Amino acid sequence: MAIKKLIFYAALSNMLLFFLGASTLSQEAKKNLQQQKKEEIPRPAYEVEVIVTNVDVVVTDKSGKRITGLKPENFEIYEDGLLQKLTNFYEVKGMEVYTSVPEKDREKPPEPSQPLPEQVTQIENKIIIYFDNWHLHPLNRNWSIKKLESFIRNNFSSDNNNQGMVVCLGQKLEILQEFTSNEWQLLQSIDKAKKYSGQSLLRIRTKEDLRKELNNIVSTSTRYDKFESYERALGYARNYAEAEQTDLIYSLKSMNAFIDYLVGIEGKKILIYVSDGLPLNAGDEVFGFLDQAFPSGSARSEAMNYDATRLFKELAARCNANEISLYPINAQGLESMILSADKEAGWNTYTRGSGMVKAGSRLKNDALKLMARETGGLAILNTNDIESGLERIEDDLQFYYSLGYVSPHREDNKYHSIKVELVGLEEKYNVRVRQGYLRISQEEKIKESIISRLFLQRQYNPMNVIVQIMPVEAIPASNKLRLALKILIPIRNLTLLPRENDYIGQIKVYIALMDSESRISPCHELIQEIKIPAEDYEIAINRSYPYLAEMYVNPDHYIISLAIKDVPSSVINYLQLEKMIKK
Repeated sequence: MAIKKLIFYAALSNMLLFFLGASTLSQEAKKNLQQQKKEEIPRPAYEVEVIVTNVDVVVTDKSGKRITGLKPENFEIYEDGLLQKLTNFYEVKGMEVYTSVPEKDREKPPEPSQPLPEQVTQIENKIIIYFDNWHLHPLNRNWSIKKLESFIRNNFSSDNNNQGMVVCLGQKLEILQEFTSNEWQLLQSIDKAKKYSGQSLLRIRTKEDLRKELNNIVSTSTRYDKFESYERALGYARNYAEAEQTDLIYSLKSMNAFIDYLVGIEGKKILIYVSDGLPLNAGDEVFGFLDQAFPSGSARSEAMNYDATRLFKELAARCNANEISLYPINAQGLESMILSADKEAGWNTYTRGSGMVKAGSRLKNDALKLMARETGGLAILNTNDIESGLERIEDDLQFYYSLGYVSPHREDNKYHSIKVELVGLEEKYNVRVRQGYLRISQEEKIKESIISRLFLQRQYNPMNVIVQIMPVEAIPASNKLRLALKILIPIRNLTLLPRENDYIGQIKVYIALMDSESRISPCHELIQEIKIPAEDYEIAINRSYPYLAEMYVNPDHYIISLAIKDVPSSVINYLQLEKMIKK
């Protein structure tokens, strides 16, 4: 099916809007109404876009203790190596928020930082617990869940500002619990996660078979058949690395889709990622083993084909663009250097008694460290005491500084580095901050969010838009069918500005489809100007504006994801539908 070549058409039905009430008003009444509307709705003023970048900073001493009470003049922030001027600053200490301005910008003598007025909305923390069952042994998952239960009890109630979500990745990405501050609901959802079959088990067995075969080839190799043995082993090693790479890409793509799903959600966002680790290079372990077994070969050079550093950095940049910090937990716990009874010759297997730990698991920690470092988070690795790591996450939520500055860059879809330094202090402290961000335009964020909602359907419809799927029509001399969507937008919810004798607005419609084989169309953008005569305005605001989008598709089951944006107000609506298209 040529889903990549979907054709979109748009048609409008404007008659409904323009003939209403025209014959019921005298010329004088029309003139008075028109003048009244011009007075009621001011003309838009020219605006200059100012992009403010906000960066959360954690400051600790050598022992990890949080440092509080610092002032704006103690911070210097650099973007792409250039010093930036702070425009806003506040410190979070528990449930209180303290604001301050640099001394040089104050019009009166410096005063101690004071709590913000009570009417200021408390900053909300969004905490996502993400179980990657694709890379997580069920025993390790259940062990980590026990540790997370106390974290949930300590941090979620009606008395604090935290909201939690629970997500599982298995055969599909599934939200077990949407954002809530209800402790009981979150505990129920992570308990539900225990019932999911570990998606890693089958792949562990498959990879173990490859390991055993490799060990067998190495152990039975002689100096007479060393070349043939090396070639055979290299083939198995490639199969092993390909399997690792496939699993890794699936996990990274799923996480990218989920990050896009969070676009537009306000508040400080952290994602606790629970897994048995991810390989930064899917071939390092296996080709390194072959290099030791066959020193005359050059197996390790093949590992360069599986380097995923770029993919991890792209994930981190996407997180930074959406102000999400990653807190990975390696659920394998503390690694033991004691060989287990099931040791295989050549390729050692270790255990800590709660799920299997492979000799290459240290390599899988490097990726988790990168994820945390790039996003200003914290990696909890090589420990059975993950409670201490969870306590540090709690501190990150309750003690930090927020620095704001006017970025010299507009939405250029480019990566920009960030560096924060402390100045004017006698002691040396540690600073943890995201390493940079990707300046993604709003249009790109909308498109990414639409694609992610094909997998994780979530409606957001503040304008009460209605979407109707019209009867499917056959196209003469073609195997394709015409799928039409009728979009009805309440006119009173649109932002319309007066211009001469009309009221003018604009909408943008974004559409993407996914078929039964998970093939996704490009996200198409449609733009429509709206013009309503002033004489018809009073009646029109009680009606809906109709918009028709047509697509040519093959018979199949489709998930349709849409966004409707009111351009003047930048209000965006997200809707999803499902439809089985038959001939």
